[in-house]
Amino acid sequence: MPRFVDHDARRRDVTEIARQLVVARGRAALTVRNVAAAAGCSSTIVSHYFGDMDELFHATYAAAARRSSQRIRAVEQRDPLDMRGLVEAVLPLDAERTDDWRVWFAFWSEALTSSAWAAEQRERALGTLRRFERCLRGLNDEGRLRPDVDVRDAAGRLAALVPGLAAEAIFDPDRWTPARQRRVLRSELTLIGLT
Repeated sequence: MPRFVDHDARRRDVTEIARQLVVARGRAALTVRNVAAAAGCSSTIVSHYFGDMDELFHATYAAAARRSSQRIRAVEQRDPLDMRGLVEAVLPLDAERTDDWRVWFAFWSEALTSSAWAAEQRERALGTLRRFERCLRGLNDEGRLRPDVDVRDAAGRLAALVPGLAAEAIFDPDRWTPARQRRVLRSELTLIGLT
């Protein structure tokens, strides 16, 4: 009797191995040979689940984006006006979020030469900006922001702050600890009247 193989689970396993390779060694480490070796299988199995390394790399990126979306949804379900929580959901404050940023930075470098990936990245960034703006509008409607705050401008600053802090934390983690990232975020939120 043939053995049952859960193809979705196997595809997720290969994607997780790819994530580990990208996090540890960068996009260049993502080869069929490296993935197969790390998975303890033949390169044929890797090729069965992914047409090429770009497809596998994109699946790795999408998995990181899904994890981020889950963290964001958890914050929004708890309190849709938790601006600090929304930002912290994506900052590299722990190992999972740091690994996600390593994958995203690798993806961004590829997006420089792929118009489709660049468009996807722009859409994700726009989604972040809209989410921040929606939250700030809600806070403003409740009178929780300073009266002179330009909500659109404040959302733009916060959306730009996130990748900036992430880059600092990824490339200089000793200086840009989670505590320091939170202090900088708190300072920015204080400027718009949130404490």
